[in-house]
Amino acid sequence: MSGQIVDGTRHEKVLSYMRLFLASDAAVEQLMSWNALRTLAECLQPQSDMRVTATAVRFLGDAFRARNGKVLWTAVHTTQIVEWVVDNADSSHALVRVAWLHFMCQASYINDHAYVQLLDRVDYPRLLLRRLLDSSYFVVASACMLLGRLFHVNTIDPNLSALIEQLVARPFALQTSARKAAVLATAQTLLLLKNKDVQEFVHRVFAQPVLEPYLYDMDRLVRDRALDVLELVVLDVDAMGVRELVAALARRVDGCVVLRCLAAVVKQLPWNRCIEGGEARRLGLMIANMGVSLLLSIHPAVDGSDVDTVQMQITSSGVDTIEAPITSSGVDSIQTPITSSDVDSIQTQVAKAAQQSPSASSMIACEAARIVREHSQTTFSAHTASSMCLLLSNPRVQQHTQLVQLVLSTLLQTLRLAHNRTHVQMVPRLICTFAIRAPGLRGVFDLALELLGSCNAEFVQGLEHAIRTRIVDVEWEARDTVLEFVTRAVREHAWPRVELLVTQQVVDDAVRALSDAEEYVRASAAYLLAAVVERGDEERARYVSEHKHLTQSDLARLVADSEAFVKRAALDLVHALGTRGVGMWIECLTYRTLYDLADDPDFEVRVRCARILALLTQTSPVNTSELQSTSLLLEMCRDSSRYVRAECLRSLRELKQNTPDVDMTNEPEPKRVYVGERTDLWEKLRNVDLAQLEASLSAEHLYQEALDTQVARELMREKSDANAGNNILDCY
Repeated sequence: MSGQIVDGTRHEKVLSYMRLFLASDAAVEQLMSWNALRTLAECLQPQSDMRVTATAVRFLGDAFRARNGKVLWTAVHTTQIVEWVVDNADSSHALVRVAWLHFMCQASYINDHAYVQLLDRVDYPRLLLRRLLDSSYFVVASACMLLGRLFHVNTIDPNLSALIEQLVARPFALQTSARKAAVLATAQTLLLLKNKDVQEFVHRVFAQPVLEPYLYDMDRLVRDRALDVLELVVLDVDAMGVRELVAALARRVDGCVVLRCLAAVVKQLPWNRCIEGGEARRLGLMIANMGVSLLLSIHPAVDGSDVDTVQMQITSSGVDTIEAPITSSGVDSIQTPITSSDVDSIQTQVAKAAQQSPSASSMIACEAARIVREHSQTTFSAHTASSMCLLLSNPRVQQHTQLVQLVLSTLLQTLRLAHNRTHVQMVPRLICTFAIRAPGLRGVFDLALELLGSCNAEFVQGLEHAIRTRIVDVEWEARDTVLEFVTRAVREHAWPRVELLVTQQVVDDAVRALSDAEEYVRASAAYLLAAVVERGDEERARYVSEHKHLTQSDLARLVADSEAFVKRAALDLVHALGTRGVGMWIECLTYRTLYDLADDPDFEVRVRCARILALLTQTSPVNTSELQSTSLLLEMCRDSSRYVRAECLRSLRELKQNTPDVDMTNEPEPKRVYVGERTDLWEKLRNVDLAQLEASLSAEHLYQEALDTQVARELMREKSDANAGNNILDCY
């Protein structure tokens, strides 16, 4: 914090760094010995940069939370800092307002008589009201944090209670957007406190009639915040409260908003502390089945099939259903506080709204799918699984990308919760559904990868057929996703588990994909073949290495690809073949090729080049190979990337360990290697300073090199008016 550093940005960086220092046990004592309060007070002068002022205030607030922070708090009251806090409570700068609120929030953990006096001096109820109505989102968020701390410390503060009641009292029609946001932010903050007295106060002030108009506001941000509040409210209401909420929704005509509210109810019902588990599950099941019925009514099957037919097809293929279909009209026998008339009324009104226009139908279908998705997060339903399968096969549904994603995510989550593993026979059918594009296909493959370790051979064979179907997809992202999945399966599972998946036909498809027009597909195909060679059995690895369409020229073309990530994959494949001892891999490499790879702009390509050079040195004749791999490997020890140097170090150590002719007990003094000399290989290895090479791998080595460089300090001195006289190296 030297006064010689005149750039405010550097003061800000210093203070930000000092915040990390507060984690030490003796931080407060050290700050007191440095007389840090005087320096911080200088940062609060009117002429100071507002960024520096804000950072200094935040730093001081964080210091109160450090060990022995109360000592610093007591010392603050002997300086002018407290007067600055009082005078700048309504600063015109948003950064300072945020920092001020942070300061007060951190000081609340001390909460002594001095803190109470400070609150009174700034008239904290009115001040908080102004901050909650602030135009800056960050100021409002900070004000909510302080409000929560004050309620946590004092439980029900009469002044704050009056403030909140005043905030909510204004009629909804007269409230500005800022006031609506403040009301909802306040409600959300207090509901998150989980204090019984505060919860009762919130439910009294933010009763359902008060919250309801916010759910139907014209501003989407207000509606979304109101839904967040509704989710918290549902956590703490009893079954009768849920019934009243659903009954109120049944009287509304805005179908999308009603369904969003029901989705919030279904999401939180499993975690409700006031409703028994079985009762909550029945409520959620009723609302979810209403969502399924809405989806099937908006998008009926074009071929006349229904859910029962789909369930029969699944059962005939060995899939047992767990639950019978339950519609909203079939739950009268369930003892539940929500009457079927409420649910039927909502379903009827929403279905009528869906008939008004195609856009309304699409939006309502998506909201209904979200209800079912929320229910599937915690509960398995065979009826839901079969219904989602039926929807995915509907051409009308397939035209709506968003709806397909929602239905698919619902089905995948439902299958994850299936108690009977035979339900997963749906997975290969999903992969063969071309309406499911690459993003959705990744989710299906993630589920398939989870199931590979526990499913039978029939599932794996069905998966192999589905893979061969989608690997010829016209969409390159789908082809790439299929190849990536097979690669992950080979890498993450033992070979006996995936042997039936990686058949010779799949290998044929992967070899053909090496010539794909899309570079990402070429790279994924190369990675797959490398994985098969490395982890597959001898028969499958030999099938890859002797494949008639995988020739020397094919490998050379891949290695010389214009895209760096294709080169990486190609070099991984070449290295895998070399590890297996396939002669073809050497033939595709020339000295010119290796020289170009060693000088490639992409450091990951150079890392793989060094790995291959080490393999060449071990397998090719010493001093007679035209590749001169050893000389090139030693040359790469001076590469600019420490990752390349690390690979060279690993390779050289491995070479020394595998070379019995090298006497490791009496090594000469290390000296620099002059690669141009044609010396014996082992003599070169003896002369490599491995210790110095290892020292250069540390990230700090880069900074040490910069500091050791002999550069005149005058060259590093700034000359601009704002920073005149500062040395650039002083920043570090």
